[in-house]
Amino acid sequence: MSIRKFMERFPDEQACRDYLFQVRWPRGFICTKCGESKYSYIKTRNLFECSYCKTQTSTTSNTIMHRTKLPLRYWLLTFYWVASGERCSARKISKTLKLNYRTALLLLYNVRLAMYKGEYDAYFAFWIPNEPQTPHIVKKAKLRLLKKAERFIRKHYRHISERRRESYFYEFRFRNNNQHDPSTAIDKLTMYCSTTIYSLNEYRIKRTIA
Repeated sequence: MSIRKFMERFPDEQACRDYLFQVRWPRGFICTKCGESKYSYIKTRNLFECSYCKTQTSTTSNTIMHRTKLPLRYWLLTFYWVASGERCSARKISKTLKLNYRTALLLLYNVRLAMYKGEYDAYFAFWIPNEPQTPHIVKKAKLRLLKKAERFIRKHYRHISERRRESYFYEFRFRNNNQHDPSTAIDKLTMYCSTTIYSLNEYRIKRTIA
């Protein structure tokens, strides 16, 4: 999908909110506190209020976009750039979206963190030192991935902060795992970035009101 077609899906912030609602709650709203599905929408604040416990939630609360002051279109555009396989540096985002460089850097860091949480596999986290009992074949595979990741960083970013090097490994692994299907990769990354600490519980047993 071209970037033009992608952004045509999101002409304004409401379209972004509607899309993220479907990603976060594919089977309908579920209160993160009590599990109730009935809610009232507070249009002036873009919040969903649970009809049972009155907890107020937004589409981005407790996600990597929690309390963001950036337009949601900026986040979705970043998801697109990173997941589609294009080079996506903080400098590029800063220049294109006219953001402060440090803001763009933090934006990308949060997206990489979502990649890490979404696809974490301790067995093949190649940046983590091997345990004594790690099989030799796994050690070789991790070393091979580490070398590829270092080449990826040199090619796309050249100079990076050593403090943030591990987050670039997260990006490499996500790209490497999803390089053959960019469209699916965009959907996956959006889902990872919309995942909350409550997501695993949101669709368990709903509260039954007598």
